[in-house]
Amino acid sequence: MATRRKIFLFCTLLLLTILGVYIYWQKKLPLISPTNLFENIYFPKNQKQKKVVYGFLPYWNLKYSKDLQINHLTHLAYFAIDLNMDGTIHKKTNSKELEPGWNKLNSPEIKSILYQSKLLRQKTVITVTAMDPELIESLVNNQDHTKNAIENILIVYNEFNFDGINIDFEYVGEPDNQTISNFTEFIIKLKNRCQTISNSCFIDVDVFGDSASKKRLWNLEELHPHLENIIIMAYDYYRKSSSQAGPIAPLIGSCKQISQDNCLEQDILGHMNLFTKKVPPEKLVLGIPFYGYEWQTASENFLANTYPKTGSLATYQRIQNLISNQEISSLSAKWSNISLSPYLVYYDKDKIKQIHFESEQSLKLKTDIIMSTNIKGVAIWALGYEVPYTDLWKPISDLNKN
Repeated sequence: MATRRKIFLFCTLLLLTILGVYIYWQKKLPLISPTNLFENIYFPKNQKQKKVVYGFLPYWNLKYSKDLQINHLTHLAYFAIDLNMDGTIHKKTNSKELEPGWNKLNSPEIKSILYQSKLLRQKTVITVTAMDPELIESLVNNQDHTKNAIENILIVYNEFNFDGINIDFEYVGEPDNQTISNFTEFIIKLKNRCQTISNSCFIDVDVFGDSASKKRLWNLEELHPHLENIIIMAYDYYRKSSSQAGPIAPLIGSCKQISQDNCLEQDILGHMNLFTKKVPPEKLVLGIPFYGYEWQTASENFLANTYPKTGSLATYQRIQNLISNQEISSLSAKWSNISLSPYLVYYDKDKIKQIHFESEQSLKLKTDIIMSTNIKGVAIWALGYEVPYTDLWKPISDLNKN
C-alpha cells in the first residue's frame, strides 16, 4: 500500500508540474511558430532567390538623404506626386507655392539619391498618389481623365528615368463594382503604355492589409498578372484615432487564433494567409513600419482606452530618444506576447502615455517568415524615420546575406 501511495503522489506531483509548465508556456510564449500559421505559403524552390527590399522615401524626409541606409535596398521609391481630378499632375498648392511632392522631385537631394540608387543597380520607382474616393472615381471612371493621368505619369517616368511606377490609390470605404473594374483597366492601360517606352517598365500597387477579406478597390485576382509587386500595407492596425492603444503591425493575436484576454480583431498572418489564396506569394511584398503611434491612455494596460485626439505619429528616432532620456524615470519597455511587438509606457506629469512600435526583435520575426517562405520581400514605410539609428536595418540586411 505504501508503494502505491508513493507512486500515486509522484504521478500527481508530475502531472501538476507539467500542467504548471504548460500554463506558463501558454501565457509567456507564442503557442506555435509564426511560420507554422501559414496555410498556403510554400517554401521557395530556390533558396538563393534575392528578396525585395523596397524603401519608400517621402519628400519630407529628404533632409535625411545623406544618412539613409539605401545600400540594403533593391527598390527605392520616391513618395510622391499627386494627381488632380482631371488627371494632370498636382504641381501648385496655390498661385505662388509649388506642391511639396512635385517641388522636391526637382531638388538636388532627390537627384543625388536617385543617382546613388542607380549606381547600386537598384530599381527606382515613382509613387503616384490619390487619397480621396471622389478623386479616385474621377480618375478611373472618366475616360478622358484616365488618359490624361496615364500620359502625365509617363512624362514624369520618362523624364526622370524611373524604372517603375507605384500606384498608391487609397480608397477608404467600399467602392462600387464599376470603380473596381475601371481601376483594373487603368492599371492595364498604364502598363501597356509604359512598356511602349521601355519593355522593362513595371507597375506596383499598394493595398490595404485587409484587401483579401473585404471589398476594396483592388480586384487581386485580376490585377496580379499585370503587376510586378503587390505591396501590402501591413501597418496602421491601430491608428492615431483609435479608441484603444494597440500594436500597429501585430504579427499574430487575432481572436480566431488565440483564446485569451486582449486578443485582436485582426493580424498580419491572418491577412497574409488570405492574400496567398488570391495572389501568388512571389508577388507579395510585406509592408513594415519604421514608426509607431503614441497616445494618452486611461491606464498602463495593453489595449488601454485612449483619450480622444491625443494620438500622434512617433518616429523610431523619437522612441529611441525617449528610451535614452534619463529624466523620464517612469518609462518602462514592455513586450506583448499577444501581438509579438513592443510598447512603451511612461508618465508625462500626471498623464499616462503609451507608444506601440516595431523593434529589431519584432521585425526579425517578420523577416524570418519572409526568409522561410516564398513571400517576395518587405517594403519600408518610411525611410528617414529611423535616422540616426541603424538597429532596425539588421534583420532587413539579413534577408539577402550571402
